[in-house]
Amino acid sequence: MGMKNFIKFLFLVFMSYFTINNIANAKNLVIEDTFFEDINGKTLKLSDLPGKVILIVNTASYCGFTQQYKGLQALTEKFSSKELSIIAVPSNDFGRQEPGNNNEIKDFCEGIYGVTFPIMSKQKVIGKEKHAFYQWIENSFGSKKLPRWNFHKYLINRNGELLHSISSRVSPSSNKFLEKIHSSIK
Repeated sequence: MGMKNFIKFLFLVFMSYFTINNIANAKNLVIEDTFFEDINGKTLKLSDLPGKVILIVNTASYCGFTQQYKGLQALTEKFSSKELSIIAVPSNDFGRQEPGNNNEIKDFCEGIYGVTFPIMSKQKVIGKEKHAFYQWIENSFGSKKLPRWNFHKYLINRNGELLHSISSRVSPSSNKFLEKIHSSIK
Protein backbone atom coordinates (compact mmCIF):
# COMPACT_ATOMS: atom_id res chain seq x y z
CA MET A 1 0.00 0.00 0.00
CA GLY A 2 1.48 3.29 -1.09
CA MET A 3 1.57 6.40 1.07
CA LYS A 4 -1.26 7.99 -0.94
CA ASN A 5 -3.54 4.98 -0.42
CA PHE A 6 -2.60 4.81 3.27
CA ILE A 7 -3.61 8.45 3.76
CA LYS A 8 -6.93 7.80 1.96
CA PHE A 9 -7.50 4.79 4.20
CA LEU A 10 -6.82 6.82 7.38
CA PHE A 11 -9.12 9.57 6.15
CA LEU A 12 -11.94 7.07 5.54
CA VAL A 13 -11.46 5.49 8.97
CA PHE A 14 -11.45 8.94 10.59
CA MET A 15 -14.60 10.05 8.75
CA SER A 16 -16.38 6.75 9.46
CA TYR A 17 -15.75 7.17 13.17
CA PHE A 18 -17.35 10.63 13.26
CA THR A 19 -20.20 9.63 10.96
CA ILE A 20 -21.08 6.63 13.12
CA ASN A 21 -21.00 8.74 16.30
CA ASN A 22 -23.16 11.45 14.70
CA ILE A 23 -25.70 8.88 13.51
CA ALA A 24 -25.85 7.35 17.00
CA ASN A 25 -26.39 10.77 18.57
CA ALA A 26 -29.06 11.72 16.01
CA LYS A 27 -30.96 8.53 16.79
CA ASN A 28 -31.02 9.24 20.51
CA LEU A 29 -31.81 12.93 20.77
CA VAL A 30 -34.96 14.74 19.78
CA ILE A 31 -34.17 17.90 17.87
CA GLU A 32 -34.13 20.54 20.58
CA ASP A 33 -35.72 23.17 18.40
CA THR A 34 -38.59 20.94 17.26
CA PHE A 35 -41.86 22.71 17.81
CA PHE A 36 -45.52 22.39 16.98
CA GLU A 37 -48.23 24.99 16.62
CA ASP A 38 -51.11 24.07 18.88
CA ILE A 39 -54.73 24.15 17.83
CA ASN A 40 -55.05 27.69 19.25
CA GLY A 41 -52.08 28.99 17.25
CA LYS A 42 -49.56 29.00 20.11
CA THR A 43 -46.08 27.51 19.74
CA LEU A 44 -45.19 24.42 21.77
CA LYS A 45 -41.46 23.62 21.80
CA LEU A 46 -40.37 20.16 22.88
CA SER A 47 -37.49 21.89 24.68
CA ASP A 48 -40.11 23.58 26.90
CA LEU A 49 -40.91 20.15 28.39
CA PRO A 50 -37.61 19.37 30.16
CA GLY A 51 -37.57 16.38 32.45
CA LYS A 52 -40.90 15.07 31.19
CA VAL A 53 -41.70 11.85 29.41
CA ILE A 54 -43.46 12.84 26.17
CA LEU A 55 -46.02 10.82 24.25
CA ILE A 56 -46.69 12.10 20.73
CA VAL A 57 -49.70 10.59 18.95
CA ASN A 58 -50.99 11.30 15.45
CA THR A 59 -54.78 11.40 15.73
CA ALA A 60 -57.96 11.50 13.66
CA SER A 61 -61.61 12.12 14.56
CA TYR A 62 -63.21 9.53 12.27
CA CYS A 63 -61.04 6.46 12.71
CA GLY A 64 -61.67 3.05 14.20
CA PHE A 65 -59.00 3.95 16.78
CA THR A 66 -60.54 7.32 17.72
CA GLN A 67 -61.82 5.84 21.00
CA GLN A 68 -58.15 5.80 22.07
CA TYR A 69 -58.70 9.44 23.02
CA LYS A 70 -60.40 8.01 26.15
CA GLY A 71 -57.29 6.07 27.10
CA LEU A 72 -55.03 9.04 26.40
CA GLN A 73 -57.20 11.28 28.57
CA ALA A 74 -57.15 8.64 31.33
CA LEU A 75 -53.32 8.70 31.19
CA THR A 76 -53.41 12.49 31.49
CA GLU A 77 -55.57 12.19 34.60
CA LYS A 78 -53.51 9.35 36.10
CA PHE A 79 -50.05 10.85 35.73
CA SER A 80 -48.96 14.24 36.95
CA SER A 81 -48.29 16.80 34.25
CA LYS A 82 -44.78 16.89 35.75
CA GLU A 83 -44.27 13.25 34.74
CA LEU A 84 -45.98 12.79 31.37
CA SER A 85 -46.93 15.17 28.60
CA ILE A 86 -49.24 13.86 25.88
CA ILE A 87 -49.31 15.70 22.57
CA ALA A 88 -52.00 14.96 19.96
CA VAL A 89 -51.09 15.70 16.35
CA PRO A 90 -54.22 15.54 14.16
CA SER A 91 -53.59 14.41 10.60
CA ASN A 92 -55.68 13.71 7.54
CA ASP A 93 -52.98 11.52 5.96
CA PHE A 94 -54.66 8.15 6.51
CA GLY A 95 -58.06 7.47 4.97
CA ARG A 96 -58.96 11.17 5.09
CA GLN A 97 -60.28 10.54 8.60
CA GLU A 98 -59.48 14.03 9.91
CA PRO A 99 -61.23 16.31 7.38
CA GLY A 100 -62.16 19.08 9.82
CA ASN A 101 -60.43 22.39 10.43
CA ASN A 102 -58.67 23.15 13.72
CA ASN A 103 -61.79 24.55 15.41
CA GLU A 104 -63.84 21.47 14.45
CA ILE A 105 -61.07 19.17 15.70
CA LYS A 106 -60.84 21.05 19.01
CA ASP A 107 -64.63 20.99 19.50
CA PHE A 108 -64.72 17.26 18.72
CA CYS A 109 -61.86 16.31 21.06
CA GLU A 110 -62.97 18.46 23.96
CA GLY A 111 -66.72 17.94 23.49
CA ILE A 112 -66.85 14.20 22.83
CA TYR A 113 -63.79 12.93 24.73
CA GLY A 114 -63.14 15.69 27.28
CA VAL A 115 -59.54 16.00 26.09
CA THR A 116 -57.44 18.31 28.27
CA PHE A 117 -53.97 17.45 26.91
CA PRO A 118 -52.46 19.65 24.17
CA ILE A 119 -53.86 19.25 20.67
CA MET A 120 -51.69 20.57 17.87
CA SER A 121 -52.87 22.10 14.60
CA LYS A 122 -53.51 19.57 11.84
CA GLN A 123 -50.22 18.33 10.32
CA LYS A 124 -48.87 16.03 7.66
CA VAL A 125 -47.10 13.07 9.26
CA ILE A 126 -46.02 11.30 6.06
CA GLY A 127 -44.92 12.43 2.61
CA LYS A 128 -42.63 15.19 1.45
CA GLU A 129 -44.39 17.89 3.48
CA LYS A 130 -44.45 16.02 6.82
CA HIS A 131 -43.86 17.95 10.03
CA ALA A 132 -40.24 18.32 11.23
CA PHE A 133 -40.79 15.84 14.09
CA TYR A 134 -41.79 13.11 11.65
CA GLN A 135 -38.92 14.09 9.35
CA TRP A 136 -36.60 13.59 12.33
CA ILE A 137 -38.15 10.16 12.96
CA GLU A 138 -37.54 9.14 9.34
CA ASN A 139 -34.01 10.57 9.17
CA SER A 140 -32.95 9.05 12.48
CA PHE A 141 -34.74 5.72 12.50
CA GLY A 142 -35.85 5.04 8.93
CA SER A 143 -39.20 5.14 7.18
CA LYS A 144 -40.38 1.95 8.92
CA LYS A 145 -40.77 3.99 12.14
CA LEU A 146 -43.14 6.49 10.50
CA PRO A 147 -46.85 6.10 11.28
CA ARG A 148 -48.67 3.52 9.17
CA TRP A 149 -52.07 4.69 10.41
CA ASN A 150 -53.79 7.05 12.84
CA PHE A 151 -52.96 6.81 16.56
CA HIS A 152 -49.36 5.72 16.14
CA LYS A 153 -47.50 6.64 19.32
CA TYR A 154 -43.95 7.79 20.09
CA LEU A 155 -42.72 7.58 23.67
CA ILE A 156 -39.77 9.89 24.40
CA ASN A 157 -37.87 9.73 27.69
CA ARG A 158 -36.86 12.60 29.95
CA ASN A 159 -33.57 12.99 28.07
CA GLY A 160 -35.25 13.43 24.69
CA GLU A 161 -34.48 9.91 23.49
CA LEU A 162 -37.04 7.93 21.53
CA LEU A 163 -37.85 4.87 23.65
CA HIS A 164 -40.68 3.28 21.71
CA SER A 165 -42.54 3.57 18.44
CA ILE A 166 -45.92 2.01 19.22
CA SER A 167 -48.46 0.71 16.72
CA SER A 168 -51.95 2.13 16.39
CA ARG A 169 -53.29 -1.28 17.41
CA VAL A 170 -51.84 -0.94 20.91
CA SER A 171 -54.42 0.73 23.11
CA PRO A 172 -53.24 3.33 25.64
CA SER A 173 -55.17 1.40 28.30
CA SER A 174 -53.54 -1.97 27.52
CA ASN A 175 -51.19 -3.57 30.04
CA LYS A 176 -48.42 -3.66 27.42
CA PHE A 177 -48.68 0.09 26.88
CA LEU A 178 -49.03 0.96 30.57
CA GLU A 179 -45.87 -1.05 31.35
CA LYS A 180 -43.97 1.10 28.82
CA ILE A 181 -45.29 4.29 30.43
CA HIS A 182 -44.47 3.14 33.98
CA SER A 183 -40.95 2.01 33.08
CA SER A 184 -40.22 5.31 31.30
CA ILE A 185 -41.43 7.45 34.21
CA LYS A 186 -39.38 5.62 36.88
